[in-house]
Parts: sequence; C-alpha cells; structure tokens
Amino acid sequence: MTASIFELDLPARPRIRATPRPQPRPQFDVHAISVPARMFTGDFWFTHRTDDRLWFVLGDVAGKGLPAALVMAMIQEELEHRITSCAASGCDPATTMRRLHEFLKPLLPSNRFATAVIGWLANDGTMTIVNAGHCPPMLVRAGGRIEEIDSTGPVVGIMDSSCWTSTTITLDAGDQLILYSDGVIEAEAPDGAEFGIEGIVKALPCRSDARVVATSIHAAVSRHAAGARYDDLSLLVIGR
Repeated sequence: MTASIFELDLPARPRIRATPRPQPRPQFDVHAISVPARMFTGDFWFTHRTDDRLWFVLGDVAGKGLPAALVMAMIQEELEHRITSCAASGCDPATTMRRLHEFLKPLLPSNRFATAVIGWLANDGTMTIVNAGHCPPMLVRAGGRIEEIDSTGPVVGIMDSSCWTSTTITLDAGDQLILYSDGVIEAEAPDGAEFGIEGIVKALPCRSDARVVATSIHAAVSRHAAGARYDDLSLLVIGR
C-alpha cells in the first residue's frame, strides 16, 4: 500500500475587532508535512493560534505501526486539551510537557516513550520552547546563520521524576524555525548513508516561504533514500 502524504498550510488569519481602527494580528507562515512509513504513524504535531501567540508541538512515539499510532492518538488528544488550556492560562511550555508526562507515565508500557518539542511564538517574535529528547529544532536566521536547540530534559513517559526547562529565543522578521522527526535525518541512501542534519542544511532554499522549505527538505529526503521509507517523516516549518 502506498503511504499517504499529509500536507497542510496553517495561515493565521487576522481577526477584525469592533473598534474604530482595527489592528490585525501579525501573520505567521506555517507549513507541515507528515508521511507515515506504514498505514499508521507514530509522529504527532499540533498548532494552536491565540490572539498573541502561536503554540506548536512536534514529536515522535518510539516504535512503529499500530502500537505507536495508538500512543500517538492519546498524545494528540491530550495535547489539544492541554495546550488549549495552557494558552488560556499563559503557562510555560515546560509545564505543558510535565503535564503530558504525568498523563502518559501510568498508561505506557516500560518499553514505550515519546520525544517532543513544545513551544510558543509570540507576535513580537519572542519564542519559548522546551525539548524532551527530540531532534534539535533548527532556527534559520534571515541572514543564513543556523542555530540548533538542544534537548532541555528527558524523553516523556519513562522516568518517575522528570524535569524540563524552557529556552527563550527571539525570532526576527525573516527567521524560520524547522521542527522535524528522526525519520528525516535517519533516512538511509541505498549505500546506508544517513540524510543527517547536513542533508537538511543542503536542502534549504534561499529566502523562501514555509511551504517551499518543507517541500524542498521532503524532496531531498526522498531523493536520498531513492523513494524508500522505513520510518515516519514529519516536518513543521514556522516563519516570522
């Protein structure tokens, strides 16, 4: 069976207020691609827009097939509830990660866990982000400089006592954040060579929107792997 490709643009439409001079909220350029390796996927992603910021999540459940997909479905549902609640109360993404861990820990078998990135990007460019053992998000500055955001805590769902910290970064106009699952960097060529972080960097187009960046990386992975797909692949690109 041929795997389906799910690809979404997520524009943030301005909300017109009943004021004499309505001020539309800033636009974020968002595009996501998710390609399951099999019929089911263990990757998950989610975005939630409020008046003052965009919340985002991307993660990966250990394993493949239906068992990973069942855990993914639980995480997706819980995240939609938690992030909507956290957005309303203004809590830190590290708190959201801790609550996700507390939800999953008693439900997961000992050999099952998840990695995840949770964060928000405010209208003024301030970004707060937490990384639970996931692939380092890549921040591509408008001038071409590339920064990576390392793990700020353990994976989710294993240890009884876990703690995460958030990192705060400023995105300027023209900067882009790239989130990706390990199915991107671990994609293998016929000779066994992995795509790697270098593959992402080489695939980056110059000064392009989120859709072009995501599709360029996905196309480069497909070429590298000669069309083979052994792991779920997900990309979420957010531009300011």
